[in-house]
Amino acid sequence: MNCGFLYKYRLLLLLLLFAFSSCQKADDNGELGGFWKLMEVEYAATGEVKELEQNSYFMAVQLDLMQFRGDAGSCYARFSHKGDSLFVWMIDDSVSSSLLHAYAMDATEQRFCVEALDVKRLILKSNFSILRFKKF
Repeated sequence: MNCGFLYKYRLLLLLLLFAFSSCQKADDNGELGGFWKLMEVEYAATGEVKELEQNSYFMAVQLDLMQFRGDAGSCYARFSHKGDSLFVWMIDDSVSSSLLHAYAMDATEQRFCVEALDVKRLILKSNFSILRFKKF
């Protein structure tokens, strides 16, 4: 077989490999990316802590998309995470108010303060409650 042909074949293969891998979008969410289980909610007004370990409230984070799931259904949101701030805005404005309330949101756009974020836990604070998540 001709060496020039093998060289061109390998070069073409390498270019195709780079072309296909460059089409993928990079997830730069760091520790925030992944699947989170809501463990408890602490309400600021009353100091009441609601344990949710036995319930099924989950938040999934990938790329610039979040999914919230719970007993009241599910919804999708876009988000922006900058420093200690997490801004969330719902894609669908018709999301149920009970699902929003379960995740300490009082509107379809919400700002959270990120009080803790590491490989195992996430603590978010809104205007009226503190959410404690565990990486799932």
